[in-house]
Amino acid sequence: MVINEPGAEVPSTSAFHGAPLVALDADFETRWAAWVARGQVHDRRVRRRFVASAAVIAIGAAIALAFLA
Repeated sequence: MVINEPGAEVPSTSAFHGAPLVALDADFETRWAAWVARGQVHDRRVRRRFVASAAVIAIGAAIALAFLA
């Protein structure tokens, strides 16, 4: 339930109130580079597995179609 009170005002400013900026350390950059590299390896592995699975399914479907047609 929303109560509409004319006396309640919300303070508004044009200033941006975000989190303070923190300098990134070299250790973070190293860990981030390792994380990205692992992600790329995983992506290649998944794509290769997908292509192999799609090829096996397509060959199986072609064989099944040849026997049924």
